[in-house]
Amino acid sequence: MNQKTFRFNNEWTTIFYPERPSGFSILLIGGDNYYIMEKSNYWMEHPGKKQMVDHLLGKGYTLVSSNLGTHWGNEGAAERLAELYAYFIRQEIVNEKIHLLAEGTGALLLEKVCALLEGKIRSIGMINPELSLVKRYQKEKENKFFHKKFMKEISLAYKIESDEVSQWIKSQGDCHLPIEIPIFLIQVMNHYERDLTAYYQDLTHELSHLEINYVTPEKRYSIPYLMNSFFRRHEKQL
Repeated sequence: MNQKTFRFNNEWTTIFYPERPSGFSILLIGGDNYYIMEKSNYWMEHPGKKQMVDHLLGKGYTLVSSNLGTHWGNEGAAERLAELYAYFIRQEIVNEKIHLLAEGTGALLLEKVCALLEGKIRSIGMINPELSLVKRYQKEKENKFFHKKFMKEISLAYKIESDEVSQWIKSQGDCHLPIEIPIFLIQVMNHYERDLTAYYQDLTHELSHLEINYVTPEKRYSIPYLMNSFFRRHEKQL
């Protein structure tokens, strides 16, 4: 595999190069446990993520991703991604309209990234997306240890005093995705929560270009194929 790992804005960043470039590219947006270091990379060390990277490279995509840390959707991480996009487009021979592929809490960045890159996003893919800090807060309250960790991470990510975090989270709305961009959401059933059904149904009413696909754990291998098929459908217009 041909890849380049380097420092960009003081964070380790990787570009994966396909053998036969199609001219299209994907910005990979990781969640809170995704890492890119000088000699280690979550996208290559997690078997499922490596399968997806390998598959998309085989289809000609150039992939780019940067280490974002525990961002929980904060402004700084979104701005770093926008700056990375500008650098990437200047340096690489690819179409300027890019696909986004976000996993987990990486999806919390989508609203901000789309605003910063208005007109530059071709389509958006999401896998088990986290789209609401409020819903995550309510879930984490069920486990004292994880709740404490979550609250501390939000305090650090948003520079909020620890005694103000709870009230601040409750004041936040869900992530608002752009209505004009095609969006494909894949939800693995073992991550599936009952209240997501109604939530996703509401999303489909708000977003006319949203497609949702539910996948059972034993069919995880199909995720790269489904995502590639979606991306391909939105490459007819350069």
